[in-house]
Amino acid sequence: MLSVQRLVRLMLVSLVLAGCAVRPPAEEPAEPMTASQELAGSPALSLLGRAEAARQQGQPAAAERYLERALNIAPDSSWLYKELADLRLTEGDPRGAEGFALKALRLAPDHDDYRAGLWELVATARDRQGDSEGAGQARDKAAELRSPRAKPV
Repeated sequence: MLSVQRLVRLMLVSLVLAGCAVRPPAEEPAEPMTASQELAGSPALSLLGRAEAARQQGQPAAAERYLERALNIAPDSSWLYKELADLRLTEGDPRGAEGFALKALRLAPDHDDYRAGLWELVATARDRQGDSEGAGQARDKAAELRSPRAKPV
């Protein structure tokens, strides 16, 4: 009987201590999210470089083809969807840009600054579609991600 009481006490103490355990907020990575981090070792990184070069040379159609080929290689790359969203926004297709930015958000790593940038991209796309309320909501999400307060456990 005494050992059962000790076991019950031990379990209660364990539960109380487990309930008091607090995880410190996850620290934001010191460096910004980059394509090289996400696509390291993938041939998609080379295609992304070609897409950026084509875009700088004023060849958006070629840039889009390179990005689509890269997505065939790395279909879960948030960064490639972000680049397509940027391209669509530049080319005057805010609805397409919003769709790609939201897809990038679904695939995005847990990197607050990167995700906030994607929400800003969504906000810009919504503004250009005349959806000021939706743009405001997206900006609020971006601001929330950038706030220095501790994240919930």
